[in-house]
Amino acid sequence: MRVLITGGTGNLGVTVSRAFVKDGFSVRLLCHKKKAKSLDSNLEVVWGDITEPDSVKKAVDGVDAVVHMAGIIQPLTETKPELAAKVNVGGTETLVRSIKNRGDNIPFVFTSSAAVFGPCPNATEPLSPDRNPSNPTTVYTETKFRAENLIKNSGIGYVILRLTSVPHQRLRISEFKTQMFTIPLKNRIEFCHTDDLALAILNAVKNFDKVKGNTLMIGGGPSQQMLFEDMLRTILGSFGLPLPPRHKFSVEPFPLDWYDTTRSQELLKFQNKTLDDYCRDLAGKFPAPLIALMRHFIGPVFGRVVVRVL
Repeated sequence: MRVLITGGTGNLGVTVSRAFVKDGFSVRLLCHKKKAKSLDSNLEVVWGDITEPDSVKKAVDGVDAVVHMAGIIQPLTETKPELAAKVNVGGTETLVRSIKNRGDNIPFVFTSSAAVFGPCPNATEPLSPDRNPSNPTTVYTETKFRAENLIKNSGIGYVILRLTSVPHQRLRISEFKTQMFTIPLKNRIEFCHTDDLALAILNAVKNFDKVKGNTLMIGGGPSQQMLFEDMLRTILGSFGLPLPPRHKFSVEPFPLDWYDTTRSQELLKFQNKTLDDYCRDLAGKFPAPLIALMRHFIGPVFGRVVVRVL
C-alpha cells in the first residue's frame, strides 16, 4: 500500500514517515527542494509545491491514501498571514481537488491542531469537538480551522486529527525559549509523545473505515494531563535545572488544554508513552557524562543562573 505524506520532512513528519515505512507501507513524500535536507533512501520523493496543482496531481497519482501534514506554523503564520492562507488553506484545497479528480475515494487524514479551540481558561472538563466550539484566535489556528471546514464540505472521505502540541524530540534552545514563556505556568496542557502521535496517524489510515468522517482529539490521555509548570519542571529537571523565574512567563491564557481522547483511543489505540519516556529519550541524545555533570554539578550549583539567561 502506497501512502502520500505531505509535510513528511517536518519535526513530526519524519517520525510519521518512519512509522509507515516500519509498518510495511510504501511512502511517497511531496517535498519542496528548499525544505528537504537529507531523506531516507527508502522514501519515494515527488519534488514540488503543495499549492501547485501539477505538483499535487503528480504526487496523488497512484497512491492508496493521503496524510496531509504540510503547512506553515507559528510564528511565521503571524508575520506572513497571506502566505499562511496560501499554504494552509489553498494548499489543502489543491490537494482535496486533486483527490476528487481521481474519481475514487481514498483515505484522507488531516492533522489539525487542538489549539483551534482557542484559550479556555474557565474549562473544567477535558475539551471535545462534540461539546466545545472552536474559537481560533491566531492566524495559524484560523487557517487550520478553515482547512477543516473545507475538507468536511469537500465530499471526500476524511478523518481530522486535532493534535495536542508536544515538545520536539530535537529540542532547539532558540525555539524552546520562544515558546516556553508564552504559556502561563498554570495553563492546563496535555502531553503526547511524538511516537504516539505518529501511531495515531498510522492507525487512522489502517483503520480508516472505523474513523471516517470523525474529528478526533489526539493527546496523551488522562495520565498525561498536567499544568504547564509540571511539564516544564519535569523536562528541565531531567537536566538538573530548576524552573526559570515566574515573572518571565506570560499570564495570558494560551490555546492549549486537556482533551477528551476516549473515542480516539478506543479507535486508534495509540497511547503508550509518557512524559518520562520523552525525557529519557531527550537525555539519551547527549553523552551520559554530560548529563551526569548537568544533574550533579552544573544544575545544583549554577542552575538558577542558567535559567535566568534563557
